[in-house]
Amino acid sequence: MNIVWLLVLMVFYNGSSSSGLGTNVTARPDTVNIGAIFPFDSVIGEIAKLAISIAVVDVNSDPKLLNGTKLTLKIQNIKSSDFLGIVEQALQFMENDMVAILGPQFSATVRVVSHIANELHVPLLSFAATDPTLSPVQFPFLVRTARSDLFQMTAVADLVAFYEWREVIAIYIDDDFGRNAIAALGDKIAEKRCKVSYKVPPNPKATKDDITKALIRTSSMESRILIVHNLYQLGSSSV
Repeated sequence: MNIVWLLVLMVFYNGSSSSGLGTNVTARPDTVNIGAIFPFDSVIGEIAKLAISIAVVDVNSDPKLLNGTKLTLKIQNIKSSDFLGIVEQALQFMENDMVAILGPQFSATVRVVSHIANELHVPLLSFAATDPTLSPVQFPFLVRTARSDLFQMTAVADLVAFYEWREVIAIYIDDDFGRNAIAALGDKIAEKRCKVSYKVPPNPKATKDDITKALIRTSSMESRILIVHNLYQLGSSSV
């Protein structure tokens, strides 16, 4: 699994420097601590919990990988809406000899926690944040295993250009995940001499009726091409 090697690389990265700036450490520790913060009740969280736990077992079962050093993993279940809890837990992890933090799941929270990671020089590995504005220049201690939405929107723009569509309607979740992705889409399709003629940004807590009303509004628009960038929960609830 790729996540096994990411954990190993993060151990070597932080284990080879005491401050994240390349100061050599003479002694190899017997154990290194890794923290993980994400919601267990999400689909991604359920899979991540299992994958990360198996990854740690795989690394620890092969003494050649870390030359005898063992990984110690502490996973904290944080509710998706508990923004302050995530930040508090991240601070606690980073102040208690954690060589790396896995998570959080959502881009908005990753942005805030990344500022803390920058200050404390602790690598933050996000497996789900896709916000294209999370720049490696601004957040040098952030490592993403999920591709930025910029790649996805580039592909969508190519598809729009291939079919010679001139206008599209964008339906997206009204948060950083949706707004920043659609901003990237607007830039990319503008390069193809196309445009987003109408935007439909449902609230993350939108009901089925809210989504239905939003879709009805799009029916009066001239463009018949809909580009949907949404959370799977809202997609399934509107069916």
